[in-house]
Amino acid sequence: MGFDCTVVEPSEVKRAIAKNRGYISFKSLNDIQLKSEHSVAFVCTPPAYHIEQTIWALEREMRVFLEKPIGIGLKECRKLLSYDHSKIFVGYTYRWNLQFIALRQTIETGQIGTPYFANFSMGMHLEDWHPQENYREFFMSKKSLGGGALLDESHFIDLALALFGIPNKILGTVSKISELEIDSDDYVNIEMQYNSLIANITMNLFKRPHESKIEVYGTKGSIICDFTNKVNILTQTLEYAKSNTTIKKFNYSRNETFNSMLSDFIGFTISDELTPRVNFLQSLKVMEVVEKVRESNRLEKWITFSESK
Repeated sequence: MGFDCTVVEPSEVKRAIAKNRGYISFKSLNDIQLKSEHSVAFVCTPPAYHIEQTIWALEREMRVFLEKPIGIGLKECRKLLSYDHSKIFVGYTYRWNLQFIALRQTIETGQIGTPYFANFSMGMHLEDWHPQENYREFFMSKKSLGGGALLDESHFIDLALALFGIPNKILGTVSKISELEIDSDDYVNIEMQYNSLIANITMNLFKRPHESKIEVYGTKGSIICDFTNKVNILTQTLEYAKSNTTIKKFNYSRNETFNSMLSDFIGFTISDELTPRVNFLQSLKVMEVVEKVRESNRLEKWITFSESK
C-alpha cells in the first residue's frame, strides 16, 4: 500500500529535509493545495496549535492522528465536540506499550487482588530529550506553546484513567523548581482519591537518570512496571511474611511501540469498523483532569471531579 504525503513545516531546514526525502512541503496550511486523495492528517505540532489544525482537517472530512495532549485548555478542546470527533485517533503511545498491556492484564485478572494504591512516576532531564537542539528553543520550554510536564507527560494521567477510571477528588501541585531556563512547569504531583484506592502521579523534567514506572499494590500482591529497565515484577502473597516474585523481562524498541500504534491508525483510516484505542472523548477526560489539577494548584485545596469552575 502506498501513500502520497504532503508535509507542512514552518522550518525552512526541515522543509528541505522533507523535500530531499521526496515529500511535497509547504510552510503553512494557508499555502497548501490539497488534492482530493488526501484523506488523512497527522497533527504533530506543539499543543497550542492542535485544536485549530484538527478542525481544519475535520472540515475537509479527513481522519486525524492527533498527538497528545489534544490541546492546552479544556474550553478550547471542547470545540471539537461540534465536529465529527469519531474521526480522531489520539496518540497516547503508552497504551501500545507491551509492558503496560501486560500490567493491565495482571490487574484485571485479579493476580494482585483488589488494588488500593498506585504510583505513577516519570522523570527525565529536558536537556536529554533532544540533545541535538537547544532545549530553550524546544516547545517544551514555552508555556504559550503548551510545553511543560503536566501536558506533555499526561500519558500517565491517561494510563491512570485507563486502569481505574475517574477519581472522586484530586489534589495537584504544578511548579517550576529546577535550574532549567524555561517558563513552563517542570514538576507535577497529583493525588487522585477513589472509593477504595489512592493513585499518585509524579512527573518532572529534571531527573537524571531517566525514570518511567508504574507500581500498583493490591490485597494479594503488587505489580511493578519499570519502563526504563523493561521489566515487570509481580509479587504475590502466599501467607504471612511470605511471597512469590516473578520477573518478566521485555525485549522491544521504543520505535516498535510507535509502529504498533501507527499500524492501528492505518487500519482505522481504511475501515469504518475499527475504532481508536484512544479516542477523543477519552482524551477529553484527560484534559478535564488537567484542568482540575490546575484549579487545585491555584486554590491549594482538594477539588472533587464533579465540581465545575
